[in-house]
Amino acid sequence: MTSSTYQAEIGSVVKFPTGLLATDKGFSAAPTGVSAAGTSCSNPATFNLNTTANSNIVAGHLVYDVQVNATSGAPAATKFNVTFVLGSTTFGPLCIQTLAVLSGSIDCKFDIASTTLPASPYTFKVTIQ
Repeated sequence: MTSSTYQAEIGSVVKFPTGLLATDKGFSAAPTGVSAAGTSCSNPATFNLNTTANSNIVAGHLVYDVQVNATSGAPAATKFNVTFVLGSTTFGPLCIQTLAVLSGSIDCKFDIASTTLPASPYTFKVTIQ
């Protein structure tokens, strides 16, 4: 008889005081490379249907995804920086912006520059400010 160890991540939801709602979508391997988008506040990603802001993504690397939704409590036409910290390494920021109409979502994706996660246990944190 042999035993196997499995580890899983379950998504979580956190509502930020700024009127944004963030949903943890976890880590996944990037099937293809994707050029960076929304990495500068001079050209932010704006809330709409199926919008993505991401660091430069390399095929095969692990990518962390957090979906950010605008709620009626969010300030209109406001820019926010989204950062991701894995262990002691910071990724980002990505710049996202609400519009006059407060709806839609943005998937914020961060390439962690590795094909494996750090040794367990590890910590990660998302900050939107």
